[in-house]
Order: sequence, then structure tokens, then C-alpha cells
Amino acid sequence: MLLTLVVLGALGVTAVAFARWPVLDSGGGAREWRTTTATVVRSASCGESDARDLVRVRVEGRQLRVPFDGCGHSEGSRLEVRVPVRPSGEFRARPHERDDGTGGAGPVGFDNRAGTVLCVLAAVSGAGYVLMLAGGSRGTSG
Repeated sequence: MLLTLVVLGALGVTAVAFARWPVLDSGGGAREWRTTTATVVRSASCGESDARDLVRVRVEGRQLRVPFDGCGHSEGSRLEVRVPVRPSGEFRARPHERDDGTGGAGPVGFDNRAGTVLCVLAAVSGAGYVLMLAGGSRGTSG
């Protein structure tokens, strides 16, 4: 039973460490983002896997067409999007999030992580409770 409690404790510590781990951009490193307005050029059906609308956005004085992490918007509609401050290579426009403008994942990334960690911690607590109840019933029989 002690080994099981150690494993459950290690799982809880791992979950907390996962929540505190720095959020990195999928492009391979942390990036700074800025908010701008984009116009939907081509709408993608949300029924397809990995569907992305194509948007036109002004970046560093140039009009670029880039994929948008979203789908189903009407062509010609204007969206608030986030783009890298210093784009390099290919990039995607992201949905606008409420953040302080300094970059990072914003509250959406934190909410997803916090939800995952709380779910894991609840499962660890529940497993510990079951072990406690099972351990108590074994001691009374005999």
C-alpha cells in the first residue's frame, strides 16, 4: 500500500510540474504576439479535420495570406487575430485572446492546463480515498 501511495504522490507532483512548465509556441520557441485585423479570403468547412480559414493580414507593411486557426467564418468578414511580432518563415494567425499583449498562451492555454491538472489531482485524491477505505476494511476482517 505504501508503494501505491508513493506512486499516487509522484503522479500528483508530476501534474503540478506540468502546470508550471513554460508554455511554448508550436513553432519551436516562445514568441511575442500582436493583435491585428484580418479579412477572411477563403472559408473552410469545419467538418474537415484540421480545417483552417485563409485570411489576409497586414504584417510589417505587407499584405499576406496566411492560414487562420479557425474555420467556418464568412468570406469577407473581419476578425481580430494574433500574429507574431517578428514573423519568420510560415506562420498562422491565431484567434484573439484576452492577454496583456506580451505574448504567451493567454488564459485559454492556462485554463486548459489548469483543468487537466485539477482533473488529475481529483483522480489521485479519489484513488487515495479508495485505498484508504480498502485498507481499513482489510484490517477489520479476521
